[in-house]
Amino acid sequence: MIKKIVTGNIPTKLMALVLAVTLWLYAINRHTGDLTRVVGLTVSVPEGIAILEQSTDEITINLRGPQNVIDTVEDMIKDRKVQARYVVRESPDAIEDQIKQTIFITREHLELPSAVKLVSVYPEKVDVVLGKLQKKKLKVNLQKKGEPAIGYGIANEFVFPGEVEVAGPLNALKEASFINTIPIDISGITGEQNRTFPWRIGIDQKVTIKRGDKTVSVPVECNEDVRVWLQIVEQQDTRLFEKVKIKIIVPSENPYAIKLRDEFANVKVKGPKLLLDKLNAEDVVLYIDATSLKPPGPYKQPIKCILPKNIELVDKLPEVHLDIRETIRSAEAK
Repeated sequence: MIKKIVTGNIPTKLMALVLAVTLWLYAINRHTGDLTRVVGLTVSVPEGIAILEQSTDEITINLRGPQNVIDTVEDMIKDRKVQARYVVRESPDAIEDQIKQTIFITREHLELPSAVKLVSVYPEKVDVVLGKLQKKKLKVNLQKKGEPAIGYGIANEFVFPGEVEVAGPLNALKEASFINTIPIDISGITGEQNRTFPWRIGIDQKVTIKRGDKTVSVPVECNEDVRVWLQIVEQQDTRLFEKVKIKIIVPSENPYAIKLRDEFANVKVKGPKLLLDKLNAEDVVLYIDATSLKPPGPYKQPIKCILPKNIELVDKLPEVHLDIRETIRSAEAK
């Protein structure tokens, strides 16, 4: 009887089994999700070691697991709560200058829920170049961005201290001679800023060196900052005024006829650019003082000039020829 129950109606039982397995697989597939995303890779090193090069700082991971868990992981990745982290165990004593290592990223380097399976990682391996740290004094180079206000410029700049102690990879510091400050914004500054100095400025945490035909930045550490003084001055400029008419100063009742051989002259002046830009030809007065001259001429007299405050001549003005003659009326009066 038992044998009949077990062995009887086998085709029907096989059909039921196949149907059950199919339903189970359908349910599993319906509630299982796949996710492929890019996450960041952070490589940590012991004190005394720096990372000189890293082939990538991102990896692509493919995950599989229950759909509700996969949805949670996707949100965590968006919030950057899922990252790859690798800790290098190398000792600084084992590095003479620099070494290259290949690290393999596995599940243990990712903060994933236990229900999620790591299907694949790309790239599976990442190359890093490790360098031994040392300390060195480097000259400070002041970095600026922007331009002073129109008409102003920087006459002098002073940084104190002029050198700072930097900790960085041995081979990089061998080649480095300076380190930059964090850029300071000088946009629109005028002479008013002369009273606000010194400014306290931080040091950029990297040095720039040549590697063959490439210029690369190598991370370093500097715990110092510097004080900066800038001397902001009005920009000086020159301007040429051509064919300025020469005036003649004579006594109020001048009985003589005075004639200039050249009635016009060119004048080159210098001064603050802002003032020069506003200067007109009428503001430049050229004249000959003929009050003490009497006929007969000719005379050779220097040109004199009246200029606005803070404006000066660039070149000495020439002398001009003039003739002084008695007028007919004054001759008859005699």
